Order: sequence, then structure tokens, then C-alpha cells
Amino acid sequence: MRPYITSGEHNLSQTDYQLQNRMLTTIKNRFHTYGFQESGTSVFQDYDMYSSVIGTVQKHDMIKTINPSGDVLVLRPDATIPIARQMATEKTTYHRLFYVQDIFRQPKNQSHHKAFTQAGVECFGDDTPENDAEMIALAVHILNDLRFDQFKIEIGHAGFFKDLIDGLPISPEELEKLQELIQSKNLIEIGPFLDSLSVGETIVEAIQAIPLLYGDPERVMEKASEITLNDNMKQTIDYMKAVYDLFKAYDVEDCVVFDLGLINHMAYYSGVIFQGYITGYSKPVLMGGRYNDLTEQFGADMPAIGFGCIIDYLLEARKADEQETEMENTVDVGIYYDQNTINAALPAATQLRNAGYQVLTQSHDNGSIPSRYTVHFTKEASLLIHQTKQRTFQSISELEHLLQIEMRDN
Repeated sequence: MRPYITSGEHNLSQTDYQLQNRMLTTIKNRFHTYGFQESGTSVFQDYDMYSSVIGTVQKHDMIKTINPSGDVLVLRPDATIPIARQMATEKTTYHRLFYVQDIFRQPKNQSHHKAFTQAGVECFGDDTPENDAEMIALAVHILNDLRFDQFKIEIGHAGFFKDLIDGLPISPEELEKLQELIQSKNLIEIGPFLDSLSVGETIVEAIQAIPLLYGDPERVMEKASEITLNDNMKQTIDYMKAVYDLFKAYDVEDCVVFDLGLINHMAYYSGVIFQGYITGYSKPVLMGGRYNDLTEQFGADMPAIGFGCIIDYLLEARKADEQETEMENTVDVGIYYDQNTINAALPAATQLRNAGYQVLTQSHDNGSIPSRYTVHFTKEASLLIHQTKQRTFQSISELEHLLQIEMRDN
């Protein structure tokens, strides 16, 4: 696997590098279990493609360069758009793809880096509540696989807000400001801002209620039903109910909250949108949603949904937990030996490595190995030690069997 370094501007420490690679391996393995196949796109993309797509990265956020022919190129500022164009060109009716790629953008905050690593999935050709629920369940399973104990997936719907403001006499600048106020749940400023616009009282009350539509999905759907002003908004609520019912089948309903005030900065989203947050960490570690209309801009009609995990943020969130960080720095098995038992210890290490365990070996006299399980080969006995429990074994096969039992029970 190639080294995934988050940016040319900064290098990862050896510990962080290893931790990031383990995270990527875990995420890719989970993508595979859901039937996704790995794909990728060029680092350099046509500027015209991004500038012509409605609702994509802002032009001033792109990092531009010029090729020898004088064409303007950009360092890939978004993973979804080039994949969507590729699928539209191939006219594939159904496809499940995943990627691990670096994304490049001009940061608004100078303390941020121009590049970050993203691992994501794109599913083309299926537009159903079942497909949406499956993608969100996949997001939950990834965070579980990465051993984050406390997290939430916040779920909204791009169409709910769009249908509410449809037809309002509001400029693009005013719309952007309103979206910022809703996203930040700034209840104090929303009222005065709406008063400055020519907006009816019923719509004002509905817009003011949106930031409060957050929390328990059933309560949010009940409250949202009270402010629906047209059939499209009612259909959205019914759709969200159908998606939520499927979460129960996946046993992930305790990991999700609804937020109808959720607004993604990518305007090409048309349906369900979602973000994942780790408790104690302020930035969203994954985000995505449904974008049924994007491929139409490339001449095809292919509904799609996807999301991306921000590996840099996942790494920061993991490092914030010192106990977990310490655990990540340990190997599976540490094997100790002396000159009398080296011929038994090294074959054991080889067999365990062939079985997929991460193993370090060293003499009893050379200090300790940071490991989850410890194996001691001595002249008197061979021991497998985990925490305060010791178990003897007579053969390498018996050692492997004991390890399987211990890992299963712990």
C-alpha cells in the first residue's frame, strides 16, 4: 500500500504514520464487506469541469496550475465530481466504488493545510430508502471498527430547506447568509435577518423552527410535520421516516440523530445528507449525502449517494484519546526467549505472523515489548500472558489456539 501522507506541507511522526495506515486498512476492509471496489482519479483535473458544475467547490478554494499547453488545471479539490463524470461517460447503470485519495484546497484558515486524505464511497444507480440507510449504516460500522465508543451520525435532507424557500425573493448572497445562520443555529440573528426580507409570516415561523429540528429522529419528524408548507416537504418527511425504520433493522438507531438544519457546503446534494461526529471532537470526521442530479450535468441520469471520511480528522480524534493512542502503539504479540529457547521462539513467531498477527521477538534481557499479549519461552515452561492471566502451552498450534480464544473473549 502506498504511503498516505496528508500533505507535502507537513510530515507525520512515525507513530502517527503507522496509526493512519492501520485506520486506512480498517476502513478499506469495511468498504470491501459492503461490496465496494477500489477506484481512483487523477490528481490533476480540468479547471473547466469544476467551474462548470453547479454547486461545487468555490473557484477561490481551488489550487490552480497551468500545463505546458496553457490549459488551466486544478489539484483535485473534490473526489465525487470526477468519479461522477467517469460513471456518466461509461454509462454504467449500477456501480459501487471506493477511493482513498488526497484532496487539495486553499484553506480559509492559514493554520490549516492545503491537502487532506479522504477515504470514501460512491454508489450509483439506486435511489431508495434502503440504499440510503445502508450507506449510513456503513458509516456507523466504520466508526465502530475504528473503536470510537461515542459518536453520532447527524442526518438531514437537502430538499427540505430548498422546498421551504422555493420561490422566495432572496438573492444568492442573502441565501448564503441565511444558510450560515441556520447551520450555526443562531436563533438570535435569524429573526432580524428575516425581518429585512419580504417574507410571509408563515414562512418566517417555519424557517425559525428549522434550527430546532435536531435530536431524537421521531421527535424531529413530528415537529417537522407541523411546519411543512407543501407536498414536497411532506414527501421528504415520509422518506426520512422510511429511512429511520430501516436503521432499526441494522441496529444503528442509537447512533443517529436528525438535524433538518444541516446544510452541506456542496450544493449538488439533493436528498439525504449526513455528517459523523466523535464525542469530544468538534469537527465532522465524515460527511456525504445523495446527489441524484450531479451526473445530469455530464449528460447521464444516474442517481447516486456517497460519503467521505476525513482521515486527518479521524487521526486527530484518535490521538485526543491518550489511552487509545497508547493501545494503537502496541503489537499483537511480544515473544521473549533466551539462548536455550530461541529455536522454539522464532518458529512460533513465524507461524503467528503467517496467521496474520503482528509479532515482535526479543531476548528476556533486552527490555520489554509494548504488546497486547506476551509469550515467554523458558526452559521450565512456555507461557501465554494477558494482563494477570497466565496459560501454559506445549506446541505452537496450541499457542495459536489459545490466542484465538483470548482475542475472542477480550
